[in-house]
Amino acid sequence: MSQKNVESVELGQLEAGEASRKLAVPQTLDVVKDVQLRLTAVLGEVSLSVAELFALTENSILALESLADEPVDLVLDNRVVARGALVIVDDNFGIQITEVITEG
Repeated sequence: MSQKNVESVELGQLEAGEASRKLAVPQTLDVVKDVQLRLTAVLGEVSLSVAELFALTENSILALESLADEPVDLVLDNRVVARGALVIVDDNFGIQITEVITEG
């Protein structure tokens, strides 16, 4: 084992209120407002065997385990953060938010 050089450090006194003058983390979200995130819309799931998977061809249809009128989950980092209804916006799918999940 190599020898480590250890020195003692003398810490000064901190005045009351001095710690709150300059915060390490800003109190607003301005510092992260331009960070890009990927939000995923989950329509449903389907279970199938490996044989069924290999049998899929072009034009195969998979029936999902969710009903057409069930809400779509919006997932961020593997957590559902909102739910909504599937809509068409011009030629694109969209989600109309119906519920925002706020509990952790």
